[in-house]
Amino acid sequence: MAIFPIYTINNNLAQQAKTIYQAWFEKFILSNGSCPPTWKRGILADIANITSGKRPPNKSDKKMKGFEIPLVGATSIVGFTNKANYINKILVIGRVGTHGVIQRINSPCWASDNTLVMTSNLYEYTYQVLQKIDYRAMNRGSTQPLITQADMNKVDILIPDNQTLHEFELIVGQLMQMYETNLIENTKLAELRDYLLPRLISGELDISKVNI
Repeated sequence: MAIFPIYTINNNLAQQAKTIYQAWFEKFILSNGSCPPTWKRGILADIANITSGKRPPNKSDKKMKGFEIPLVGATSIVGFTNKANYINKILVIGRVGTHGVIQRINSPCWASDNTLVMTSNLYEYTYQVLQKIDYRAMNRGSTQPLITQADMNKVDILIPDNQTLHEFELIVGQLMQMYETNLIENTKLAELRDYLLPRLISGELDISKVNI
């Protein structure tokens, strides 16, 4: 599979997940257009555990032997370290600095002190909820944007019944599993390209006799 078309495929998968969320929990197509009386209002802390990231004990700007654990910042991987403070599937948003970027992390990592980290059995539902939050309205920083763990805990959300949430997790989870598999494949292809290209340019590798 080519590297760049994966992004088009993943955009389509993410849009499908978003559309299902909107149809089920905003347009209420499963209940003739009205919110079922068994569904209730709650807060984000009812469905997710929210913690703050921490400053890593050691850090390298580049991935190398002994420093292979991704260091997660507010919007992306910002380096590598030698330990993980999270090993399970998490969702990460910026605590200080840039807000509104939701990162899906499904491997051991170190979440930095610029982040807030969410774990939840309702991973996909929580992910969609996080995309609906007005982070600007939550900003408490005067000189630098800041979102507190306490404020995130209190975010108002809709909590559907367990059966509906289970079905949503199953359906959307399958879509996003394909999404994450594509990302892994894309990363491997990019790493292979970056490894081979300099050797091809330098002449270290000769493919002139390779039949394609």
